Amino acid sequence: MSLLVASHISKNYGDLDVLEDVSVRIEYGDRIGLVGHNGAGKTSLLRALGRIDSSVTGELSVAQGTQTGYLAQDPPPAGQRTLYQDLRLVFADLLAEGEKLHRLEAKMTEVAQSDQDLSGLLTRYGQQQEAFERAGGYDIDQRIRFVLSGLGLDESLWQAPLSHLSGGQRTRASLGRLLLEEPDLLLLDEPTNHLDVRSMAWLEGVLIGWKGALVVVSHDRYFLDSVATRIWDLAHRRVDAYRGNYSHYRLQREERRARWRKEYDRQQEFIRETQSFVRRYKAGQRTKEAQGRETRLKRFLEEEALPPPPIEQFIRLPLRAHSRGGDLVMRTRRLIAGYKEGSDSSPSTASEDGVRGPASRPPVPPVGQGRLRPMRSLSPTDTPILEIPDLDLLRGQVAALIGPNGAGKTTFVRTIMEELEPLTGRVELGASVDVGYLAQRHLGKGYGLMDGRQTVLDALLEIKRLPTERARTYLGQFLFKGDEVFQSIESLSGGQRSRIALARLTLQGANFLLLDEPTNHLDLDSQEILQDALRQFDGTILLVTHDRALIAALATQIWQVTPGNGKKIGQLELFKGSWKQWQEERLQTAVPKMPAKEELPPTVAEEEWERQREARRLRQRVQRQEQAVAETEERVARMENRLTDIEESMAQASARQDFAELKTLQEQHNAVSGRLEELMEKWAALAA
Repeated sequence: MSLLVASHISKNYGDLDVLEDVSVRIEYGDRIGLVGHNGAGKTSLLRALGRIDSSVTGELSVAQGTQTGYLAQDPPPAGQRTLYQDLRLVFADLLAEGEKLHRLEAKMTEVAQSDQDLSGLLTRYGQQQEAFERAGGYDIDQRIRFVLSGLGLDESLWQAPLSHLSGGQRTRASLGRLLLEEPDLLLLDEPTNHLDVRSMAWLEGVLIGWKGALVVVSHDRYFLDSVATRIWDLAHRRVDAYRGNYSHYRLQREERRARWRKEYDRQQEFIRETQSFVRRYKAGQRTKEAQGRETRLKRFLEEEALPPPPIEQFIRLPLRAHSRGGDLVMRTRRLIAGYKEGSDSSPSTASEDGVRGPASRPPVPPVGQGRLRPMRSLSPTDTPILEIPDLDLLRGQVAALIGPNGAGKTTFVRTIMEELEPLTGRVELGASVDVGYLAQRHLGKGYGLMDGRQTVLDALLEIKRLPTERARTYLGQFLFKGDEVFQSIESLSGGQRSRIALARLTLQGANFLLLDEPTNHLDLDSQEILQDALRQFDGTILLVTHDRALIAALATQIWQVTPGNGKKIGQLELFKGSWKQWQEERLQTAVPKMPAKEELPPTVAEEEWERQREARRLRQRVQRQEQAVAETEERVARMENRLTDIEESMAQASARQDFAELKTLQEQHNAVSGRLEELMEKWAALAA
């Protein structure tokens, strides 16, 4: 059944056409992943399907009674209701029915009621209570707690006003509300933003079992592989549909493009041959034939000719280590990372990790020998964030540092980078280790960050002095063409900033890459290219990321961070193994499951239905038994007839004194008699 049919949808921003004559259909049960390059118009199409943007032209037909829910990337406005109150409003009508039940309960306790009045109230109460139960009225708080926990919203936030929450927390709250509303059509724009690994796995489980249909815009390849059953590829203002998940789409897209290129090449050869024929014979003896071919070619070009296949531009990542480091890359001993009171890197200024230090810190100096930081005791004025076990990261290994936002991952990274001094313990970098750092936030002052007032060209030359033409050629590999190299960093989009940050990283030639959310703001094709480049990198990598596809492809060990609370410091746990092994061993137990509903006494209707079902089962068992008895009796009769035939043959052989045949017949008689006894025992058991 079609929930939505969109025909000839178009959208433009001034002279820029984003969508042009797009027609799509959404069936009940579809789980569609909407992909495309940054700026291709994915959000515009999603808003058009949700009837949020009235400036879109075209036709949109929605099945009668279909409820649509839309999740935007930007957080909704914050009100003064608490997080928990906001989600309870989803069940406002049901809660009102609950209040009616409470009033009836109070009324039934009034002593002035007559027996007749009380009997009527009891009947009415029973009917309303059953309807309330059927609608899930007794499970409201259970469902809200399940959603809040699944989305990683800590219980300490449940009673906080929405205005006190961060933008990411409000976006998660908005997603939770949509999941509780259970619309028929769910439109989600980057729902995995602001979610940690555990919450992503939880959300996947919920969406895989979604009863209606959903369309998801996402840059998360792992998420699209898990959830999507169809892919819409939005490119060049049109949508191409593919069956299967993201991995299937990648294969099908390449096959389609290969066929397109092949057919286009054949078409161009046909055009060249026809044009050559026309030029050769138009003024000669075959003029009429040449004119006919020219007319047919013109009609073909106007009505049937294939457009040229799109020329896709992809970044190139020449990621190589300029030198080989020692076998030991990084070592920690009795390390606690955090902040000292009164220091300019105290946690008073929050960041993605919950903490942010000063704008400028000296970069990690070149490493020639292993460096030891001195041991010290934890001071009462210190703010410990994360306790790290003794780690040894060796050359060629890839460690994935995972955990919730605010758990201390960035604090640990800054400690490695010497932007923060350890509270206790030490960090040691091995001999000849050269660190290349890709920061999650690209603007600022400090190692790995860029000044927003710099041009793209200056940001590259800051890493290494190159001739201008060579630098511009190098930037071309990251899709900065012409005058784009003179744009300021602050004027770039998130994706463009990620590309110049990668360009700076590749120019360093470091042998130890410390990458903080490297796939943020990159389109799916660029993510694949980065993943391939990192897979071929001959150094060591520490990944701080929520990108599970990247972790699954590269990680040789998992460093899982568990956040602390007021009484306990956050902990880092080492798992030596791949993402798949970690997922099988750790993730399944960590993802919250919907608790079983409380067992309630069955209603009269349920008891009657169960009685009828049991009666049907009994009749079926009796029928199967009667059929088995009849089949066994038939086999017994055949065996008895067979014995009679053998006995007659034995009598004839005895009369002929054919002792050889008599012996054979005797053996057959014994075998059939044995099988007959087994059948008789089976028949007796069935007939008992």
